Amino acid sequence: MKLKTLKPLYLGGQTLVEGTPFETIEQHGRQLIQKGYAELDDSEREVVVTISQEDAVGAGVLTSTSLSVLTQPLAASGAVGPLGLKQEGHGKWIIVGEDDKQVGDFLGNKADAQKELDRLAAEAKPAQE
Repeated sequence: MKLKTLKPLYLGGQTLVEGTPFETIEQHGRQLIQKGYAELDDSEREVVVTISQEDAVGAGVLTSTSLSVLTQPLAASGAVGPLGLKQEGHGKWIIVGEDDKQVGDFLGNKADAQKELDRLAAEAKPAQE
C-alpha cells in the first residue's frame, strides 16, 4: 500500500517529513490513515521507505500471520491455535489462545507479555536444521 505522510513519522529507521511517499502492509497503512498520520498516494514519486511484514510486526502491528504459531508443544498447557496478547486492565497483559482464554499463568506489562509470547512462539516452532 503506497502512502504519503501527513505528519513527520519515524518509519524504517528514519524520520519522514510531511508529504514523503512510503509503502507498508495493508493493516499498518489503514491504521496510519485512521490516525491521520498518512493518506493514500497515487503520485509517481518514488517511495523512500518500504515497510515489510516483518518490520510492521516489530512495530507492534498485529496480523494473523504474526500471531500464528505452531502449538503442539503447548497442547499440555491448553493452548490450541494462534496465540495473542490481551490487556487485563491496569496495565497488565496476559497471553491468550484462539478461544480468547488465558494460556499459562503469565501476568505482566505489555513489553514483558510480548517477550513471553515470543518465547512461547519460539518454543512451539520445531528446530530448523
